[in-house]
Amino acid sequence: MSVNLLGLKSTSISTKKAINNIVWLFGEKVLTMVLALAISVILARYLEVSDFGKFNYLLSVILILMPFSALGLNAIIVRELVNSKKESNVIVGTALILRVAGGIISTLLVVALIQLLDVELLIPEQWIVLGAIGSSFSSLYIVDFYFQSIVKSKYVVQVRVVVLIVSSFAKLVGVYYNVKLEYFLWVIVFEPIITGGLLCLYFIWFKKWSFKLKFEFSYAKELLSQSKWLILSGVMSIVCLKIDQIMIGEMLNGEELGIYSVAVRLSEVWYFFPTAIVASFFPKLLNSRSDSILYEKNLQQLCDYLFWLGITLALVITMLSSLIIKVLYGDNYTASSEILNIHIWSGVFIFIRALLSKWLIAEGLLSFSLVSHGAAAVMNILLNYFLIPSFGITGAAWATLISYAISGYLILWFHCKTRPMAEIMTKTTTFPYRVLKKKL
Repeated sequence: MSVNLLGLKSTSISTKKAINNIVWLFGEKVLTMVLALAISVILARYLEVSDFGKFNYLLSVILILMPFSALGLNAIIVRELVNSKKESNVIVGTALILRVAGGIISTLLVVALIQLLDVELLIPEQWIVLGAIGSSFSSLYIVDFYFQSIVKSKYVVQVRVVVLIVSSFAKLVGVYYNVKLEYFLWVIVFEPIITGGLLCLYFIWFKKWSFKLKFEFSYAKELLSQSKWLILSGVMSIVCLKIDQIMIGEMLNGEELGIYSVAVRLSEVWYFFPTAIVASFFPKLLNSRSDSILYEKNLQQLCDYLFWLGITLALVITMLSSLIIKVLYGDNYTASSEILNIHIWSGVFIFIRALLSKWLIAEGLLSFSLVSHGAAAVMNILLNYFLIPSFGITGAAWATLISYAISGYLILWFHCKTRPMAEIMTKTTTFPYRVLKKKL
């Protein structure tokens, strides 16, 4: 059996197919945004501000642990399924075993650290362990990347929508019956478990029960060799994204974290858009690398759209932040608007960073992905350490913005191999002028 089973060797990924994929992903995101935001509002109003902070604390812990299950293989698997001569059952099977092992090891490390470190956490230690167990099931998300490689994300979308609806309903039931915080913590622990299980069942059904996974030790070593930089890079990336909430919880209190979490939720809810766009066009970008002119054109166009989409979003949210917070969350979270006005501008760098991450993989610059994410994570931790005691959650918001500006753009100028992308990003600021000039 050859990779032609995927239909990717004989035919190229068309723009139409990629756009259709984006429609599915965007459709899911619109539903997710509306439903997740509605549930967030209901929970924030139902729970005490401090309990809402604890809820987001556990959620941050789960998200920080997920890269250990991913092992940096996400985009590599898509690339392998598109370009590699390996059989797809070997690629998927080997990657799955590696990711499961990563999830188990990360859970054991969490248990060991809790036993070794005598630190008082914002929530009881058992919830951290349960969160780690739930997070380890994200190793089963490998199925998502198989469907990405054949540009059929609609199958994954259907699973995630089902989980979203079930999870949302469970939370509404908890609010209706006036349950305690622990119930909602159980719900977020089970979400990745249910998602991973359903994805596997859907994959088996899609392959008509005839797809036999196969593990190859030599290929596993090859994948780990390719992903060794991306493993740490993925960890650093999510640390940069979520460490501020962990540090606020430990350095301040649950109430401050609750106020900060509202702003972060409204800011980060948009981050899926660039991911969906780039994920859908990544196979097309890979196929266009043989034509340097077309490849650079595709990169510039994607960067233009992502950057100005981020700018437009940040401007709109900044102008309406006070009204949005007051209408959705009420007077208890008024202070969140100031945080949102700062944090939302981080999204501009997140949007173009989505393209940068894929470009680094396509160009084989995996070590730089670690360097950039590592610099951002270290900078974020240091800035939070010094700014939170003096400026509270406002300092944490500024720490996030500065860190993303460094990792998503500024650091690219310091190496000759990454400077071409820095130039593309700089050129994107002239996009309105180029469009106007073309029309004239």
